[in-house]
Amino acid sequence: MNHPTEVALARQLLEGRGWPVTSWDGTDPAWLGDGRTGLEVEVRLHGAKFGAVQAATSEIEGLARRYRAGMWVVDADLVDHDLEHDYRSGYHSYRTPPTGPGLFAKLARGRETLGLVTTQRLVRRPGPPAIDIVAQRLANGALTGRPHDPNTYSIRVPAGMTGRDPAVPRPAPAVSLWRLLLPVFGAVMVAFGCGIATAVLSGAWALLPLAIAAGVAWPTGRGLTSPWEHQHLAIQIASGALLTGGMVVLGVLYALNSPGTPAEAAGMTLLGVLAVALTAFILCGLAWALVHSWFSRHASWVVPALVPALALVLPWFGGLLHTMYLRHAFDLPSEAASVSMYWQYAASLKPLGIAGLMAALVMAFAGWLRHFHQWVNSRVMVIIGVPFLTIFVITISLLAGLAQAEGAAARAWAATRAGHDPAPYFGIQGRLVCVEPLEKRFPVLNGPLDIKHPLLTFGTSGDRVWLWDPRRTETLSVRLEDVIVTERNVNGRCG
Repeated sequence: MNHPTEVALARQLLEGRGWPVTSWDGTDPAWLGDGRTGLEVEVRLHGAKFGAVQAATSEIEGLARRYRAGMWVVDADLVDHDLEHDYRSGYHSYRTPPTGPGLFAKLARGRETLGLVTTQRLVRRPGPPAIDIVAQRLANGALTGRPHDPNTYSIRVPAGMTGRDPAVPRPAPAVSLWRLLLPVFGAVMVAFGCGIATAVLSGAWALLPLAIAAGVAWPTGRGLTSPWEHQHLAIQIASGALLTGGMVVLGVLYALNSPGTPAEAAGMTLLGVLAVALTAFILCGLAWALVHSWFSRHASWVVPALVPALALVLPWFGGLLHTMYLRHAFDLPSEAASVSMYWQYAASLKPLGIAGLMAALVMAFAGWLRHFHQWVNSRVMVIIGVPFLTIFVITISLLAGLAQAEGAAARAWAATRAGHDPAPYFGIQGRLVCVEPLEKRFPVLNGPLDIKHPLLTFGTSGDRVWLWDPRRTETLSVRLEDVIVTERNVNGRCG
């Protein structure tokens, strides 16, 4: 609205986001209507071009709704700055080497030829190189006013710093390397998979992957020859057929010469491809989620703060898993087994690693949405939903780790009841042993002590040994100075 207060509010809101704002001086003011004024705003966005216009429009209209400002978007256009071409020439001023016939003068001139000279001054000027004009202006005291003697200093334009004439039409944007290589790599992987499928399938079905490989030959050749213009169709087909045919042969040889069967080789290859694709998805998504965010702005103290936190959480959760293992099946205290702290770290790595992977997957998905500007219209839901979902998957993963500890304890309980030593669990190794008292009367916690049948122990705890009776399913404890602990005999019995 064409009111000083409204215009000032609109400028303050837009400039507060770091967006340049200028007055609109269009040739058709009637387009805006009576009592309206126009502002040109350049909304700076990070991410893909897809959805950028809608995101910029939503950002401005969201500001207007939150602050009840009388502004709205009339026209939005995608502005793509030419960052690939530098229209400026770079001029390096350096001390002119001597011109004498001596060795020192020759070495100095050799340094000049190789560009190994000390730059005294650097000037950038739009347009193609014009060394004489720049030298004359510097001698006249232009720019910083520092003295420049043409007899003492020389000016050169290093390789790669030659500018372009702004009046010349901008060349066509060069296709990035990854856009050329990614389709070719995908076609190559398809051909390799077709080779494996050919070795796995039998009969007429084996012709289907060969037909698919033949179908991707021309797109592959076209992608290979795209840097060179006006390539003949025969060259494109030949180059594509050569590459895809070679990959089909490699796929067949890989399936036939792998340690397992061709079907097992195909399954392992599929799992490998899925793992690589998932890793790329997570890494790209995390990069897009964290760049230009609160985390990237405060990473200098957030990352160092996470290190001691993880150093405390890992052994704590590992000790919780060990306690759950001992308590759930044998009702033994945590001190019944002497476990190194390294085993506590090892026990917590799997559940916490799965929790971290699931959280990274959620953050990566949010990063992909952010990269393509798909969360602008649902910012509140993202702010609430992403942390909530992250906490949810972390909690579920940790509970799954506790459930696995309970499952391992249940298997150990069953093995002990059957008369076998339980399988080790991250440093906890139970053994069925025989216990013989040194005297007829001695203190026993939760006795009596069965000396005729093996009892389960997980080691000593100070001056005591904790035992579990498989027949009574009860926990016992005695002092080491009162008993003798021996191995079972060959029949698995005592006495």
